[in-house]
Formats: sequence, C-alpha cells, structure tokens
Amino acid sequence: MAPLYKTAAAVCLVALHGLQVQAAQTTIKYKFKPVVTDDAAYFAVNLVRNGKLPVRISEVAKENNLVSTLTEKVQSKEKEKTFSGEPEEAVTIDETCSELVEPNGLKDIFHYTFEYEEGVSQKSPNYRELLQAALDEGLKVFTDSQNQNQWETIWQDDDGANLAYLLGANSTAIGCVIGQCTTEKSTTPGGRSTATPTGKAVLFCELKPAAEKSKAPFDEEYYDGLIARTDKLASMTEEDLKAPSNDATATAAIPTILSAGVVAMLTVASA
Repeated sequence: MAPLYKTAAAVCLVALHGLQVQAAQTTIKYKFKPVVTDDAAYFAVNLVRNGKLPVRISEVAKENNLVSTLTEKVQSKEKEKTFSGEPEEAVTIDETCSELVEPNGLKDIFHYTFEYEEGVSQKSPNYRELLQAALDEGLKVFTDSQNQNQWETIWQDDDGANLAYLLGANSTAIGCVIGQCTTEKSTTPGGRSTATPTGKAVLFCELKPAAEKSKAPFDEEYYDGLIARTDKLASMTEEDLKAPSNDATATAAIPTILSAGVVAMLTVASA
C-alpha cells in the first residue's frame, strides 16, 4: 500500500503547485476610453499657433471626419500584459497607458498626458493650461543650443516633435479627442474586474495636412516671433488671434524651403 500512498501524495503536491502558480497569475488590460473635446480645445490650439504673434500661420478648424477617425483609432487601442509568479498587489500599473501610444500610430500625432480625475476635470479640462505646458516643453527643445535648425534632431525628441507637429504652417484642419486611460485586471483563478480609470489621460490632436517629419514646420521669421513671445495662453483673447494691422504678410509664415521654391518658380516665369 505504501507505493499507492506515495503516488497519491505526489499527485496532490503537483495539483497544489499548479493552483499556486495559477493564483499568482495576473493580467492587466490597458485601454483608452474616448472623451469628446469641446470648442475650448480648438481655440487653445489656435492660440498656441497664432496668439499674439507678429507673424501668423494658418488657423486650424475642427473637421468632424478627423474627429471620428481619431476617436475610432483611440478606442481601438488595447494591450494585455500578464504577470506570472507575482502576487496581485505587487503588479505595477502603467497609469498613463504609455504602451498604447506607439510609433507609427498615436505617437506620430500630437499627444499630451495629464491628470484626469473623475468628477474634477472629466468634462472640461483646462486646455490652455495643458497646451501651455506642451508649448513650454517643446520650446525648450527648439531653443537648446545643440538643436539650432537641427530639425531631424528636434523631431526625434518627443516634446520637440509634439510642438513641431502642432505648429505645421500649412495645416488647416484638426480633430482632437481625449483618451482616458483605463485598466481591467483579471486573476487566474479568480475573476475579471471592470475597466477602472487610472486618473491619467492623453489629449490627442491630428492635423491635416500634417507637418513633414524631420523638416522645419514653419519659416524663420515665425520661429523668431514664437521664441520671443512671453504672453501666456491663459491671458489671451480672441482679439489676440487677429493679425497686426501693420503687417500685411502676417499669414505667410510657410516653411523657408517652400518659400524658396515659390520664389524660384516666379523667377523662371518672369524670365
């Protein structure tokens, strides 16, 4: 009988070990919950682009088709991560859903992560404050002594690329949506929790035509006015979007490379 008892004991130990391994397995699903942005977001973007600047670029207007496609894109992003051998309470949560903002996707458009607490900022974030922060961070990259006119380098920096994309001189259409970061946790054995907000969100904006990567998104004259501007977005009004009356070329801040091409064509035509 002894061998039978030993066999039974071994089977029990194997089964118990299996249960312990299963009990330590935790899966986290990351997903964005799209939240509609209001007109204040689009107004704030135009303040970033043209507010109190001596040289202007084109204004951008909300385009519903862009909003719809961007919303679908944000909503479709999800990723699961499984942790084995660790207790559930030891699993680290990525509160920003950063892995959903991947290259060749949402990372290639404007994206800015911010605090987003339920019942506090859910309905109306302070878009001017968010975009001021993105502007300040981008300008630090623009004005770094090692980055002077090094647009390939600037576009490789996340903050620099964000601002360069937002300030594309030729962009005329825009669609924005907030992606609220949520997590859904499941354990084996156990159950699955409902999607829970992490307290973070990402403001996404897609512009058309988009600024061309690795190249200057605007001309030098606009750049000079941009880095010299000291007024904050919070203090600006609709009047500050109007071009100065004594500046007839205020809306001509297209990239220098494009301007040179136009000049060359005009020269040939007049020859």
